[in-house]
Amino acid sequence: MSPTPAPVILIIPGSFSTAQMYYPLQAAMTALLPTQEIYVANLPSAIRNPPEQPATLQDDATFFRGLIEKLAGAEAEQAESNQAGSKAESKDGSRDIIVVAHSYGGVVATEALRGVSKQERLKAGKSGGAIRVVYLAAHVPKMGSSLEDTVGPPPEGMVGVGEDNFLRFLDVETIANATFADPDYPFELALAFVRSMGRHSNASFQGKVTYEGWRDVNVSWILCERDLIIPPSVQRGYVDRIAEQSGREVDLHVLDAGHAPNVTAVEALAEVLVKIVQKEVADQTR
Repeated sequence: MSPTPAPVILIIPGSFSTAQMYYPLQAAMTALLPTQEIYVANLPSAIRNPPEQPATLQDDATFFRGLIEKLAGAEAEQAESNQAGSKAESKDGSRDIIVVAHSYGGVVATEALRGVSKQERLKAGKSGGAIRVVYLAAHVPKMGSSLEDTVGPPPEGMVGVGEDNFLRFLDVETIANATFADPDYPFELALAFVRSMGRHSNASFQGKVTYEGWRDVNVSWILCERDLIIPPSVQRGYVDRIAEQSGREVDLHVLDAGHAPNVTAVEALAEVLVKIVQKEVADQTR
C-alpha cells in the first residue's frame, strides 16, 4: 500500500500583510517536511492601490476559493490528457488541502470554503478539497456580521481611513508594539516591518460573512498567548462558539507568541503546523 500523501497547505495572510511575510514559515516547514507542498498568495485587499477600487471580502474569498479549487485537483485536465493518449496515471490526481488562515485571513477562509470542502466536492462528483482549516490568531465573525461589526471601526489615531476607502497606519510605533509583542523580538525590526506594510482595503473589513465554512471541515486553532491584537480571551470565544455550533471539538494549540508568529516565532509555529499535518495523515490511514 502506498503511503497517504500529505495534504497541501494553503496560507491566507492577515491584513496589511503580503505573502512575503510568510516565506520564512514556508522555509521552516519545508526544513521539517521536505516533501510538503506549501503555498501562500497575496490578498487582493492588501495589494491593491488607488486609483484601483479597494477589494471586498468577496473579492478575497473568490480569489482564494479559486486557488483551493486549483489545488484540489483537475479532473478535467486529467480527462483531456487521457483523451490525448497520454500515459498519465489513471488516478485523478486530486489532493486534500489544509487552509491556514491568519488574523483577517480567518474571515476570508470562513467565506472562501463555500463549495470547496472535500465533502461538498464529493457531492458534486469531484474528489479532493479542503479538509481542515487552521485558524492562526484569527477572527471568525458570526454569520451576517463583518469584521467591523465584530471588533468595531479602525482605532482612531492608529489607523486612518482615506476618502479612497483604503486604510493606512498612522501610529506605527504603537502598532509595532502591539503586533510584534514577543519580548525577545527587537523593536527596530518590528518597526521596520510595520513601515514596510502598505494600505489595506477598508471595504474588506465591512463585508458580511455569508457562509460559515468551518461547519464543513475539521478545525484547528493556534492561539497566541501574547497576542495584543486579538486577545486570547477573544480567540477562546471563537473556539467555544465553533465547537458548540459545529458539534465537533476544535483541535487547540497554544503558542507563546504575539500576533505574528510567522515573523517572531517561525520555528515554533512551523513545528505546530507540522504536528497538525502529521496527525491529519495518521488519522487518514486508520
